[in-house]
Amino acid sequence: MISIHDLQDMAHLLGVTLTHHDEGKKGWYSPSLRTISTRRGMAVWDYKSTLAHEIGHAMYRDERTSNGHFDQRQETRADRFAAKLLISEADLLHLAPWHGNDLNSLALDLEVTPKLLRTYLQQHPDLLKEDAA
Repeated sequence: MISIHDLQDMAHLLGVTLTHHDEGKKGWYSPSLRTISTRRGMAVWDYKSTLAHEIGHAMYRDERTSNGHFDQRQETRADRFAAKLLISEADLLHLAPWHGNDLNSLALDLEVTPKLLRTYLQQHPDLLKEDAA
């Protein structure tokens, strides 16, 4: 499982400065400043998911385009990047039987948001099906 320190190290290796803000969005990335800011006070799964998502933007050097279609594609790509980075198939398969069909509690156990877990499962649709084992 990737730790918060691993994510922070990854950001620093990319030359990205990390900072915090008090209100508003969970996180944002400024390509011109090479800065990621995350909102103070988030739970660990929110912080890790947000930071990994914003690192995805930094990796791809995303910039807002004012075109909703292209901006949404960047958001989806950042979510997929974060899900792949944070969720290990082995951890998922180990923890899933303990949660039944409760994806929210499984996500919390994996220390990711339910949204990122759904993103991961969309990329691996047969992973949790009983006949896939």
